[in-house]
Amino acid sequence: MAQNAEAVAFSVVACAAATFIWLAKDRVRRRTAWTPMEGWNRKRPIYKFISPEKLLVITDFDATLTTGDSDQCHDLVGFSKLLSKPFRDDFAPLLDWTTNTDIDGVEWWDRAHSYMVKHGMPPRPLIPRLVREAKMVPRPGALDMLKRLEDLGIPCLIVSAGLSDVIEEFLRQHGALSENITVCSNRLNYAGDSTPKSVSPTPPITSFTKEYAYSSASSFFAQHSTRRNLVIMGDSITDVDPAVNVPHDHCLSIGFLNSRPDGVPHAKAFDAIVMGNEGSLLPLADLLDEIAPQPSLYRSFSQRAMNGM
Repeated sequence: MAQNAEAVAFSVVACAAATFIWLAKDRVRRRTAWTPMEGWNRKRPIYKFISPEKLLVITDFDATLTTGDSDQCHDLVGFSKLLSKPFRDDFAPLLDWTTNTDIDGVEWWDRAHSYMVKHGMPPRPLIPRLVREAKMVPRPGALDMLKRLEDLGIPCLIVSAGLSDVIEEFLRQHGALSENITVCSNRLNYAGDSTPKSVSPTPPITSFTKEYAYSSASSFFAQHSTRRNLVIMGDSITDVDPAVNVPHDHCLSIGFLNSRPDGVPHAKAFDAIVMGNEGSLLPLADLLDEIAPQPSLYRSFSQRAMNGM
């Protein structure tokens, strides 16, 4: 009788847990509007037969792993009142897109990095506080997705025109800086006095030069050369560029439209589009669940109940 009672209790808990998970996922699904393009419908079925050992994920960071309205790496450094006023005064024109007509492309990043070196900003010890106090919010499902990739042993390359130091600190503060993650971005090179003396690589990684990720992260791609099936994510149409030079058999792309009113360029660049600043990573989550199904809590508890009967 006691065993039967325990089995019934486990079954009740299992049903409640399964219901909770289903409701949580259903809320995410209803909140996430996304549209598959022709490429998604054509290529997505192929991924059902691809094992995690053959998969590689490449993703942007700003407004991709973070929400569309989050502070971005250079912005949170440029306007933070934790940093010196002379630095902020120099940096301010770079953040004024209404009058900043003379600086575009690689020149913007060169100018931004030169101000960081000139003023010694941000000091290394201040980066954790900069990130902690910034409005930088994980996109719904992003942390779960990174954990799932870690559990499955799928390498994830973050290719960003932002700052490695900020990205890594953000991941660290959210418990997501795991060994399978490699960050390919602009890195501040600090001296003994904890102030940046240079920024690498040269030329910098920008929104316009992400195709150079293959050479900038050459050791990463050499290590994972047998993984020839890519999933690539980003919010800018140039975020698909890192895959240009990467040898691959299949490439599936997911674009985040955020608050942009015109989705036509994204529809042409990506295989699927997620709408809204807080649109989740549901398309990738569903793909991972299909290639590597997770044992449900319901199944786990039910099996324990059966064993006790």
